[in-house]
Amino acid sequence: MMNQALSPEAIRILRESLSWKYPSDAEVRRFLADIKLDATRIAFHNRADLTWHSVLDEAQKRGARWVFAVLDRAIEEYPEDEILRRLREGAAVRYVEAPSITSLPWRGSGGPALEKILGAQSALVPVNFLQIGTRREQAVARIKVSGSLGTGFLIPGDLLVTNHHVIGGRDAAANATVQFNYQKTVEGRDAEPEELRFDPDAFFVTSSDDDCTIVKVAGEPSARWGTIALQSARVEFGERVNIIQHPGGDQKQLSFFHNLVVYVGEGRVQYLTDTLPGSSGSPVFNKHWELVALHHSGGWLLEPGTKDRFFRNEGIHVDRVVDVLRRCR
Repeated sequence: MMNQALSPEAIRILRESLSWKYPSDAEVRRFLADIKLDATRIAFHNRADLTWHSVLDEAQKRGARWVFAVLDRAIEEYPEDEILRRLREGAAVRYVEAPSITSLPWRGSGGPALEKILGAQSALVPVNFLQIGTRREQAVARIKVSGSLGTGFLIPGDLLVTNHHVIGGRDAAANATVQFNYQKTVEGRDAEPEELRFDPDAFFVTSSDDDCTIVKVAGEPSARWGTIALQSARVEFGERVNIIQHPGGDQKQLSFFHNLVVYVGEGRVQYLTDTLPGSSGSPVFNKHWELVALHHSGGWLLEPGTKDRFFRNEGIHVDRVVDVLRRCR
């Protein structure tokens, strides 16, 4: 792609991506030094989203080549990032569209400023964290429905959990497929996926209020890919959560950086863990690999009682998912 000016929407996506990857002022200053953009002209806010807004605003004032200098430097440091590559190529990909987070029926304060809790909890975990995570990831799968992509995961009974906005009805389920093992091997090769169909006539339940769908998968996949326990769990402000997902509809990935929980309440959990379109329906785990939420949306959020917006991701609390299944049985 030639260095034509990025669209306002592309600038917004770039800003959000950079806010996740370079959240501190120190990281932004280092980044600016690398591309030789004058940091004295940047307004640093101790909030990555506002800081990167200032950076990109300054780059745009200087011309398109400076915006692409920012983008190219980010690609150098994150060469496998699909969103950055697509922005550079001017490409677009169709995804399952998540509902706007600001339209969802929840409320509540996000709590104290994050800088007051960073470092308050140890990030150390036992080495079996990796082994248990490997077991959990096997039950996570990519969903293909009506030309769009999403994520889901198996629970006991060969049932798959995903979002209502991914699979909204029996007809959609009947025409969708699910792929297990769509990922890289330890040798870096493409694993052999298994593609199966759903059996909504055997079991199907959905809730638009809690953006949750549970549907039977044909072919007894649990025998090969295992399951994730669906049971009540607690999650609190300041905890760390990890998400196994198919971001951008790509091969399976794990997100566990910048992963603090920033709000819990009203049946919702909000966190800073990275996701992308296509991650809808992913399982959200605590550091013990217990399921605590069903990821479903993200975006700019106006915190009630303030005029501040925060860029966050959000999941449905696992207790709400348990209730959806219980009501059907």
